[in-house]
Order: sequence, then structure tokens, then C-alpha cells
Amino acid sequence: MNPRPGLDSGRPVRVTTMVDALLAGGAERVAVEVACGLDRERYQPHVLVTREDGPLRELLERADVPFTILGRSDKWDVSPWRRAHRHLVEHADLLHSHKFGSNAWGALLARTARVPLVVHEHNFSETPTRSRRTIDRRWIATRAGRVLCVSESVADVERACGVDERLIEVVPNGVRLDSAWPRGAARAELGLTARSFTIGIVGRLRPEKAHEVLLEAVADLARSGRDVRLCVVGDGPRRTELQLIAGKLGIDSRVTWAGERRDAATLAAAFDVGVICSHWEGLPLAALESMAAGVPLVATAVGGLPGLLSNGAGVVVPPADPRALADALRTLIDDEQHRARTGAAGRERVARQYSFGAMVRHIQDIYDTVLDEQRASTRDARRRHDEPAPTAGQEAA
Repeated sequence: MNPRPGLDSGRPVRVTTMVDALLAGGAERVAVEVACGLDRERYQPHVLVTREDGPLRELLERADVPFTILGRSDKWDVSPWRRAHRHLVEHADLLHSHKFGSNAWGALLARTARVPLVVHEHNFSETPTRSRRTIDRRWIATRAGRVLCVSESVADVERACGVDERLIEVVPNGVRLDSAWPRGAARAELGLTARSFTIGIVGRLRPEKAHEVLLEAVADLARSGRDVRLCVVGDGPRRTELQLIAGKLGIDSRVTWAGERRDAATLAAAFDVGVICSHWEGLPLAALESMAAGVPLVATAVGGLPGLLSNGAGVVVPPADPRALADALRTLIDDEQHRARTGAAGRERVARQYSFGAMVRHIQDIYDTVLDEQRASTRDARRRHDEPAPTAGQEAA
């Protein structure tokens, strides 16, 4: 691997972040916010977006972080990868890729451009396919300086895929405690009345998020006489399907479809209870943001959520169980003191263990370690190259 000129010259290290899109999903927000949060005296960020633009562009523009939209739309179109390769060769000292697609392409690009690679895994189904395990073990991990995992559960799947333990670093997501608007302002922004008891869920409308489970739980609550509203923040391919389900359940008048919001973190305080009902997760940003706002959280026992919500910091229910979710919500609705205790415990947990600053510092330390290892490897290669070949007499001796 060739050394990048200037790495030891005192100039900032040029870090390129690669993501699939600038959509307001949790993994994408982590990638963008980390790039924006890097210490500019030490690191010079740039974001490569392999597919489409999106609302996270505003965060990059506000932080004055340059970005390039490659616009990949066809798997046979190689021109975006040529542009990405040229960027890495000319303008990068390290590549940090996020999520499976960008990690796989990042492994190829980093190798051909001869830049060190850090890959970031945000999520896994409980049973990754054989092809996914093979790509992770034989393609991505063998080319990465480190494999970052947002929770121990994600790290466990990487280990099960055969990824070298020495490469794995658990870096929990982190959030800013002061990012949420005051409750009244957040509710007004979403069109919620001051007195309505509102359950909130934030996330892309995709199958793994299992929004239909929450819709069934809300219908159960309505049948038992609880006057509740549901606010769904996010958009995605299931929106029309989920709206039809709400109509069939007779709760369409109780549901606010807020759509995709780039300011989702600021709206967390609008809710009386937050919910994550996914079939699988890593360590969702929406969970941390709800807890940081002091909002009690009910979540399914998947990924890193049981550990996050342990010891009273939240409520855990089985996945795909609308009745259990409704029962947990009913307990919180009926007991204001329980809600307050759970919300306070969750906020304390996030403040103590999941701060944004700690996450960024951890990642910066990993960058430094990977770059140091690259320099050491380069020096060793030069030393071996410069050593004179043994003479015939030396070989005989």
C-alpha cells in the first residue's frame, strides 16, 4: 500500500465517507453526522454518495462538508465507480464506508486506490444469508483495517460470519442530549394538540420495521377505551400499504403520517411514549433520541435494544407480538409515574453511555490506529525491499 503524501506533514487527514444515499435513515444520519462532527484541525471530511441525493444534504451544507453525488442507478454503469476511484486516489487518505452495499464497493475501491478502509455495520437480520456471510468474511473484512459494529449483537453476527476478532470494534451510536425541541414546539410542528396522548415511531417504512404490529397494538388500545394517537415519522415503500391497514383496523383517524423529516431528532420530545417494533435492529438512532428527550421507550427484544433498555431504562417486548406491545403501552398510559421514571432512567442511560462526542472520539481514535498500522506496514515493506539479497557465500554459510 503506497503512503499518501503529507500524512506526516501536519495537514489534516483526508477522510472520505461513503454512503448509498442521503435519505434520513438512521445509518445514513450517523454517517453524515460523524463526518460533520470530525475535528477539523485533524481531519478533512468529504462524503461520497453512491446513489441519490436527499434531505441530509442540508446537514452537510450547514457544516460546510463537501460531498459528491455519484448517481449510480444501474449496476452495469461503471462510470460512478471510476469517479469514486479517481477521488480516492487524488483526495483521500482513508475511506470510511457505511452499510453493506457501500462496504462491498468500498472494499474494492479502497484496494484499487490503495487507501486504508474502515467499514461500518449498522444492522443485521438475525440469520444473514450464506452469500452475505461469504462476502463479509472473504471480501469486505479481508480488505478492511477495522470493522465497526454499533452493538455487541451486530459484532456477534460478524464473528459468526467468520470475521477476524482482531478487526472488530464495537462503537455504539451516540446522540446529542440537547438536540430535541421543547415538547410544546415539537408537538405544534407535528400538528398534535397539547392534551392528546401520542405514541410516536420514527423510521423508514420498510418491512423489517414492522409498523403493522404497532398499528394492531393501537387498535387494541382503542378497543380498550384508551384515547391515543399515533404519529408515524418517516417514509418508504410501505406507506400506502400501512395506510390501508390503518383504515381496515378503524384507526386511520388516530394516525398522523408525518412523512420523512430531516429534523426527526428535534421532534422526539413531541411524544408521550416512543416505540420501536422492528423484527431486527442494530442500535437504532431513533431509540437513543427518544431516550435523550426523556421519552419512555417500548422496543422489541432484538439487536442491541435489550441491553440499551435494561434495568428500567425502557420496556422490552417480544417481536411480532401486537398484544404484548399493547399491554406494555397500556401500562405506561395508565401510570404517569411509571412513565416519568422510565423516561428519566432512559435519559440518564444515554447521557452516561451514548453521547455523540464519545462516539466521534472513538471513531477518530480508530482512524489514527488504522493509519498508524498502514504506515508501519509500508515501512516494513520498504525495509524488506531495500535489504540486499544474500550473496552465494552468505547463503552457503
